[in-house]
Parts: sequence; C-alpha cells; structure tokens
Amino acid sequence: MIGIVLAGGQSKRFGQPKAFAKRNGKEFILYSIEALQCITKDVVVVIHPEIDTKWLQRNQLTYIQDLELYQGKGPLAGIYSVMSQFKSEWYIVLPCDTPFINAHLLKKLQLYRNDGCEAIVPSVHGNIQPLIAMYHHRVKEKIRWHLEQNKLSLKHFLPSIHTRYVEINNDDDAFININTKDEYDQYIVHNNLFPQASFSKTK
Repeated sequence: MIGIVLAGGQSKRFGQPKAFAKRNGKEFILYSIEALQCITKDVVVVIHPEIDTKWLQRNQLTYIQDLELYQGKGPLAGIYSVMSQFKSEWYIVLPCDTPFINAHLLKKLQLYRNDGCEAIVPSVHGNIQPLIAMYHHRVKEKIRWHLEQNKLSLKHFLPSIHTRYVEINNDDDAFININTKDEYDQYIVHNNLFPQASFSKTK
C-alpha cells in the first residue's frame, strides 16, 4: 500500500499554503503524513509547482508534482500521477488540510479491502469523503479516461467504479478540513469541533 497526501491546491481561500499552517505547533500536512505512516512506510506527497520544498526535503519525504499533461486538473490528477510512478495494489489518499485526521480511521477503511471493491470511501452524515479514501490500482486507467475527457469531478467518477461506502458515525472531527482563515480561527484557535457543515463536500 502507498499513502498519498494531496497538497497540490493553490490555497486561494486560505491566502497561503494550507499544508504548512499549524495546529499545536505541528504542520497540517504532518498530521496526514503521520497517520499514513501508521499504515504504510511508503508515502508520496503531491505538491503544487510553486510550493517551497525545503520542509519536505528536511523531513526526507518523497514528493512529486502532477504529470505535466494533467497539471491543474485537481485530485484525480494527483492520484493518477502517483499511480503512474509508484506501483502498489492499494493507494490510501489524504488531503493536506485535515489536522484532526487519525490512523484509527484509516485502519477501519482497510477492513474492507478484500471485498472485491475498487474504492473504499467513508460517508459522514450523508457526505461522502473521497479525499480520505482508498483506491485499488485497477482504477488507474479509468482515472486517466476521466482526465482525458476533462471529467474531473470525484462525485461523477465514483459511480463509474465499484465503490464501497463505509458509514462513519463516531469520528466526526477527523473529517474537518480547513479552507479559510475563519475556519482556522474557529476550529484551531478556538477548538470548536464537530461542525458538520465544515465537512468536505464532494465535487
């Protein structure tokens, strides 16, 4: 299994790279990396071309950019780029802006990987979470087709593969993602957790 951390966004709404914002003195991206490292020793970070790589190098992390052909095409491009360069049966994906993520949740998803499915995706209060999910190597060419057709929505990609949805009922805060400075103040500075409205919505 290979872990993927998606850090290729431009963080326009946040105003600076979200990956390096901090919670309790630790970079957001490090929470994702450490959760994945409890599952696999192989973790790849997909970065935006303008991101400063000094921190990644200092922490001896493997990182790549999206393949040139698909740069700017969102999470599917990041997942495909890793699948194209690093071979594995399963890929477990996390974003860089979920500083409450934990390995327990990822271990729960792994329980379903022998069910013959091609993706294992959590659902929280009816919201599916495809950026905190597992993907089988069989979906690689299907992702490529969607990229070629400019069908970049994960919401429309998941029905095209055999997806297992896993309802998560007791780990709400793990799915909180930070997109704006207001959310940073609310959930990091003031520690107001369990806000259902803050969960990532599938696009």
